[in-house]
Amino acid sequence: MREQEHAMKLSITSIATRNACLLCAALREFQNDLLKHLKPDDCRRFCNTHGWLMANAGPAESVAAIFLTAILNQDWRPASPVSEECDLCSRMHKEKERRLEEIAKQLREPKLRSWLHDYGTLCLRHGREVIHKLPEALRESIQELISRNSAETVETLEDFLQRVKEGSHAGGGVLGRAAEFLVAQRGTES
Repeated sequence: MREQEHAMKLSITSIATRNACLLCAALREFQNDLLKHLKPDDCRRFCNTHGWLMANAGPAESVAAIFLTAILNQDWRPASPVSEECDLCSRMHKEKERRLEEIAKQLREPKLRSWLHDYGTLCLRHGREVIHKLPEALRESIQELISRNSAETVETLEDFLQRVKEGSHAGGGVLGRAAEFLVAQRGTES
């Protein structure tokens, strides 16, 4: 499958939301579309994460053919979750690099930078990667965003810990949101 044949190409500004890292959201959209249109020849090597994602979200006929090929191949071994081994990790990595460039380009315009500064979210992982793509003059804005997102996460975790001490264990996704801030949305990065 050609990389752009099916993959949704929503602009970063159309994906930007208040409560999710805009790069995580873009990667999630890409991965969902990739899995939705998966063909048997699109994947020869896959990691644990992508094996389960294919099983849960891919077209059944294609996934069955991919799995059958793997089972019948005596030399087949699960790929490591890195772009050099897993075919789907490789595509995700290429899309991430493309999206990082897109974000870096759009952050040169005051409109997105201002919105992100006031309302946006970047997970720690992607925020640090974006910073390295920006000219020095624009890095401070993203550093401030990461600091704000970090402070919000710290406040939420401290509040949660206080409630746990008081006997309430209802987290409402607090730990998942903290993990998402630290390492990106589940399933979008290896």
